[in-house]
Amino acid sequence: MEIDKLKKWMDVAQQFQSEAFWNTIFDTAQKNNLTPFTASDFFPKCDLYEMDQELVAEIELPGIKREQMQLSIHEQMLTITGEFKSFQQNRKYFLKERANRSFKKELTLPYPIMIEQVKSEFHKGILSIVMPINQDEMETIPINNNQEPE
Repeated sequence: MEIDKLKKWMDVAQQFQSEAFWNTIFDTAQKNNLTPFTASDFFPKCDLYEMDQELVAEIELPGIKREQMQLSIHEQMLTITGEFKSFQQNRKYFLKERANRSFKKELTLPYPIMIEQVKSEFHKGILSIVMPINQDEMETIPINNNQEPE
């Protein structure tokens, strides 16, 4: 009998650990104008900055393996996707707060970059992506001076 209760409790607990559940909560709140964000806005945490004619993105991904994530860049959109897998079969958990979950983080790049020269490194849970800015693709728009007499 105790096992049945534990199984029911684990089913309910698993629902609250899923990203879909929390996205539903945040999306409902957003529709009701309670919050201007979704769960994916918070994870993974990122920094994007410019340094020496390069854009640099640093993304916190503790506990994930390099083969569990993918990077892509398309039309000035950097996308990082992956999946955390923390649940292990045949373990007797007394506390399970780290959920298996997928993530997708999209960063709009402020400048065009040279995709063929992008470099990435994953070290101690931080993914660093260095993207040289493509100065040839940047366009400046002239501003005409149409002053009206006062």
